[in-house]
Amino acid sequence: MDNEAMEFLFQIISHYGVSGLPSNPITQLYFGKTVFVNLELPAKVPLYLKTRAKVLREKTIYTEHMALKFLMEDDQKEQLSQHIKHHGFYPTEYVRKYPRIPATSDIQTFPLKTIVKPIIPMIEFGKSQHLVMDVINLSPNGSLLSSESQLALQLNPGQKLNLELEARGWFPVSVYMEGMICRIRDDLNVLNGNLLRHFGIKFTKIDRINKAAFMDLLKDILENIKI
Repeated sequence: MDNEAMEFLFQIISHYGVSGLPSNPITQLYFGKTVFVNLELPAKVPLYLKTRAKVLREKTIYTEHMALKFLMEDDQKEQLSQHIKHHGFYPTEYVRKYPRIPATSDIQTFPLKTIVKPIIPMIEFGKSQHLVMDVINLSPNGSLLSSESQLALQLNPGQKLNLELEARGWFPVSVYMEGMICRIRDDLNVLNGNLLRHFGIKFTKIDRINKAAFMDLLKDILENIKI
């Protein structure tokens, strides 16, 4: 970070980067920028890597963190992948009940858009009181959504939302449910400079009719995933 250097010990690293790093005024200045990172991964034969990474911002109900998204070369990705394969472990602090299904337009029925409406009306949303977000991934109990809209900045962790999963292809109906924002991750779109905000959503309430429709939708998606 220019003339600044920071050291973070005993962090959990994945193929994609590292999250949950302490946030302070210095790290906040570098949000959205690319920095150089020196990685030291302990083992009988330690792995040392120097790579570029992008500084992201994370927010939960309780706190705010910094995160790093690695921008590795292919050979570095392979080295890290092999090291994790032989020396890594599955996290135990938080284990997802269901795997996330990445959004894809190749599957006819996969919803790529979600209409989001705050359950408690917000003045900032005006008369429409809704925001259209992109679906990044989907699971039976949650979803990752994203938006570059300025309205997205008004939403915060812990906020409850009405959600409408867009119907696509032959699937006849949209699916309606309630959800809660558990985590927010901010990035900068390198192509246009817009703030790109990701929302980790937990589904909290769905009625019987919509639950049946959602199960049918997930079944069709799983049957059409290309392995």
